[in-house]
Amino acid sequence: MDTKTILNLCKLSNSQQSKHITILGAGIAGLVAAYELERLGHTVEILEGSSRIGGRIWTHRFGNDPKAPYAELGAMRIPREHKHVLHYIQEMGLEKKLRKFVTVFEEQNALINIQRNIFSMKDGPRISLEHYQGIFLDTRYSEKTRLFGAWLKTVVNTISPGNLRESLDRDLNSHLMDELERLDLEPFFSKDDESIDFHGFIKANPGFRAKCSKALDMFFSDILVETSHDLLQLEGGMDQLIHSLAAVIKAPIKCNHKVVGLHVQEDGVEVSWLKGQQLHTRHCDYVLCTIPFSILRKMDLRGFDKNKLASIHNTTYCPATKVAFHCAQPFWEKHGIKGGASFSGEGIRQTYYPSVNTNPSLGSALLASYTIGDDADYLGKMSEQERYAYVKKVVSQLHPEIAAPEMVTDMASIAWGSYEWSSGGCSIPWGDDVSSESNHHIHYLEAARPQNTLLFAGEHCSRFPAWIQGSIESALEVVYEIVTHKQTAVKKALMYA
Repeated sequence: MDTKTILNLCKLSNSQQSKHITILGAGIAGLVAAYELERLGHTVEILEGSSRIGGRIWTHRFGNDPKAPYAELGAMRIPREHKHVLHYIQEMGLEKKLRKFVTVFEEQNALINIQRNIFSMKDGPRISLEHYQGIFLDTRYSEKTRLFGAWLKTVVNTISPGNLRESLDRDLNSHLMDELERLDLEPFFSKDDESIDFHGFIKANPGFRAKCSKALDMFFSDILVETSHDLLQLEGGMDQLIHSLAAVIKAPIKCNHKVVGLHVQEDGVEVSWLKGQQLHTRHCDYVLCTIPFSILRKMDLRGFDKNKLASIHNTTYCPATKVAFHCAQPFWEKHGIKGGASFSGEGIRQTYYPSVNTNPSLGSALLASYTIGDDADYLGKMSEQERYAYVKKVVSQLHPEIAAPEMVTDMASIAWGSYEWSSGGCSIPWGDDVSSESNHHIHYLEAARPQNTLLFAGEHCSRFPAWIQGSIESALEVVYEIVTHKQTAVKKALMYA
């Protein structure tokens, strides 16, 4: 259902009786819900535990100049089919700032590091095969099969966490190479065999995914999105959407209000929070909780049913770590790199180059490392200074220029897995507790299920975990639930009058 249809349903279902809704969390889900509820005539208040708004949308600017280089420490791309996100970008007057996001494997001059062998992306499939051992040397398979298998391994190694890289290795060795040998791979190679159409292959051969481990099969959906040529970004920073929404919301956004307890009652919800060292408790008619379950599970929760508590405690979160460098000059452009990402390997995985313009006299921002899973944990356990030194050393294998004195003038990083207000980069449907896509469907519906007038929203409550689209969609569904619940309450009052 598109955004306008959902909002029209909300208007049709809305009664004239104004309700007061307490929203927990000032990320994109909480802000969208607040914006729409106010437009429907309700009053809201927003409690945010941290000192900033935006949640896991976090743009770091290297300086105060409007054209200063910036790096996205959180969400950084928008698939064109994510219409809810694009709706609010348009609603906030930001559509003219939409630009193409050049992603991993899209910039052919970007680099790949396999066992300290450095080569360009355009040479990827052929050279990948030369550097892998084991089953890729097995002459029972055609060169096309071995080439395709090696490139598949490179794609998964670049994007996925360690457990899924291991899962692919097992699958390749046990049966996937046999499956590739059986399939017609010719249509997915370029004429010179220098590139492979991975998207086309997956779309044309859904049975191949079905023969992968369930976790890997589900992760292929993320791989297809992350390597899509149809991704967008907001020039000037993704946090423009956050600040634009906050500017038009009438309600105060109360930062540094740390929620520590929720008590579901018959006539509402009792919310407890800390402001400084002082504990406050108040009864609320409606509460929308957008707090990640990784944080919610640490609170004092009462009045929840058993299945809901199980969902809160069992939702799997994946750590993510980002490290950004402010560079005196965009040295990568001398190598023909104008965006996209290199595969740096050795625990720092993806290195992203900016593909939007900033003031060249102010330098340029390099997202030197973007990792998830075990790689993110490894970097996250380091001190910031250790993390910066390690990332700089590994990136210098691709770009020796980065080691030059005064090339890196400033740095920023976030380890989402240990961040106080999220304890994870995002929820994941392919964790160890998920065995099928249908189970994920049940899982997110349970995550979103209300407890009386305590409602839930966020990417973990949606069909689109890890994406802004999911956060917004879940927020819109909660807005509809609130106005529908109002109407039901009026009907019951009339029935017993």
